[in-house]
Amino acid sequence: MALLNRVVCPHCKRLTLRGKYCMNCGKELPAELSIEMPTPQATPPQPPEEQPSPTMPAAQQAVPPPALQAAEAPVAEDVAEERKLVEQLSKLHTWSLKLIDLLLTKEVPINVFKELYEEYRSRITTLDQKRVDSINRISERIRDLTQKSESLKIRHEVNEISDRDYIRQKIELDKELTRLRPKLSILQNPLEIRLADIPSFTESLANKIQNVRSEGKQVGLDDEATSLIINDLQSLLDACQGLVKQHEKIQHEIKKLETRYKIGELKQDEYLAQRQRLERQLELTF
Repeated sequence: MALLNRVVCPHCKRLTLRGKYCMNCGKELPAELSIEMPTPQATPPQPPEEQPSPTMPAAQQAVPPPALQAAEAPVAEDVAEERKLVEQLSKLHTWSLKLIDLLLTKEVPINVFKELYEEYRSRITTLDQKRVDSINRISERIRDLTQKSESLKIRHEVNEISDRDYIRQKIELDKELTRLRPKLSILQNPLEIRLADIPSFTESLANKIQNVRSEGKQVGLDDEATSLIINDLQSLLDACQGLVKQHEKIQHEIKKLETRYKIGELKQDEYLAQRQRLERQLELTF
């Protein structure tokens, strides 16, 4: 019955409870998907043998207990802090990159450029340190929970703990892992850029580094300032390498899929369905 109150999130394409936000990616659901549907009430069945058990009222059989409903409900604030941090970083990086473009085209005085660039750089440094600290903290907790899950499985296999205790503890571990993984994914993309756009973005960063190196003196940058900007751009390029690998992995899977289809291993409907699933991943920002 609980599935009646679940919908497919249009952002991450995963099943989630109806509500204002997706319980997986944290993004806001469209209005038509956010309205909770009333849980159908059990109707008295006609055949006598299908009537509800005399030991449990029909309403209790049809509707999950309130405590269970509360446990399943998504908490919108779970990823709100991480998303806000990344949104601020993304804006600052965008402004900083545009400022460099304006300098290279001589549309901004060098003194104005230096003042604004230092302001953006200082704010980026503070926020990015907070992002890295959060990534380290969440990654450590995920490793700890994963180890506990593996240990729990072994203890269950050797009959150290009962099936009931194993299921209860496994649910708790999985619940926290499900809450933490979206946070980590959001933090790992400080630019909020789609995976599909990663190749062109990294190429533009590489070109910008070369332009600053070759044209810095012409627009008024001294050696120290030129070196500083190049190092900042290179650090940003390095931060994109994880996203580059994700993009390459998905493209590799698409090529494998195409090959399986061409040699006849996959039918057309199977090929198209799996390709669409992979291409949807390229539209994500984490």
